[in-house]
Amino acid sequence: MAEIQPFRGVLYNTDRVEPADVLTQPYDKITPEMRERYLAASPYNLIRIELGEEEPGDSDANNKYTRAAALYRQWLTDGILRRADRPALYWLEQTFNGKTRHGLIAAVKLHRWDEGIILPHEHTLSKPKADRLSLLRAVGAQQGQIFMLHPDPLDTSALCRLGAPLYELVDDYQVTNRLWEIADPSAIHSIQSSILPQTLYIADGHHRYETALAYRDEAGTEPSKYVMATLVDMNDPGLVILPTHRTIANLTGFNPRQFREKLANSFHVEQASSLSAVIPDGWAGRPSHEVGMYDGTGFFTVRPKNTSALKPLFANKPPLWDTLDVAILHVAILERYLGIDDQKLREEANVAYWREPEKALEQVTVGTAQLAFFLQPTPVRAVKAVADARSRMPQKSTDFYPKLLSGMVMYEVR
Repeated sequence: MAEIQPFRGVLYNTDRVEPADVLTQPYDKITPEMRERYLAASPYNLIRIELGEEEPGDSDANNKYTRAAALYRQWLTDGILRRADRPALYWLEQTFNGKTRHGLIAAVKLHRWDEGIILPHEHTLSKPKADRLSLLRAVGAQQGQIFMLHPDPLDTSALCRLGAPLYELVDDYQVTNRLWEIADPSAIHSIQSSILPQTLYIADGHHRYETALAYRDEAGTEPSKYVMATLVDMNDPGLVILPTHRTIANLTGFNPRQFREKLANSFHVEQASSLSAVIPDGWAGRPSHEVGMYDGTGFFTVRPKNTSALKPLFANKPPLWDTLDVAILHVAILERYLGIDDQKLREEANVAYWREPEKALEQVTVGTAQLAFFLQPTPVRAVKAVADARSRMPQKSTDFYPKLLSGMVMYEVR
């Protein structure tokens, strides 16, 4: 059973700071340019805690994690941060491009993956988890939220009485974020009851979830048995998954024409006129498993001639990989024809990832890469199916948009 609890959140004091000046994108989405902008925006921007810098002479007693902990305590003492007066759930609305996505922020009881109550869909890497665990140990609070999906609606009938939001701000991507407190006991109970029988699915935050599990096992405190998460209905009309495109570089002796000839053995390879022709708006009406490609000589669409004939390539791969566009690209094209196997993917010597297709195209145009592949978005039903099958997608298979701002609410685990 999926248990959620209200919690006494730590929030920025809006009498002292403007939320737009202090909240950040998730730590792993912050570019160097964004970092500099955050640092300039406010001396209290969360970047100083969430993503501190190493300094000469750092030691076990003085490092970016201990400095983050000291700042967190100082900001509480100085009233920059405030602990909420009472335990609550929080309601989040994010409006963008004519859409609104709704989410419930709660403390979600942690479960191991094998318990089947909370399910992942991607693998994790050890380095990010070590970093997040060091920060969590030092600060004793979670600044960012796990993004979870639930398949069935919640009882939100009482939300019409929420009143004015605690925060309202426009973020880096022109997304309007609004946050409300839900403190009414009857409303909380109704929401808890409606989530209880559901399975939850990790959308974003696999590393932070596994970090929270590790911290729970070593800390043993009651708050550490939970992780702060934003729960979003899988059927929310504002739930958007963007594709992550790929560029391929450092191929020895690569010849575009010969590569297309090899592809043509198993794929329909058809020339297209432009980037917009291989990435039509919304991908409406595109054939299943079709990807776009640019090889420096022109644009092409690529799709399997017979998906059943590709199945033997997936004999030693996780379940359902043969149904995923990104896995077909990785296994039936990159590995089969270019020799980029799982080990080379982990080494990150050949493949780079891009949200913006124009940036991927530019890499090939200027000669930094030799190929660009443009993927369709992964549907949310595929995320659920893979998780239900206890499988995992390849890295960078999903990009849920917009991201959840760090610092909107913080959860203390001590």
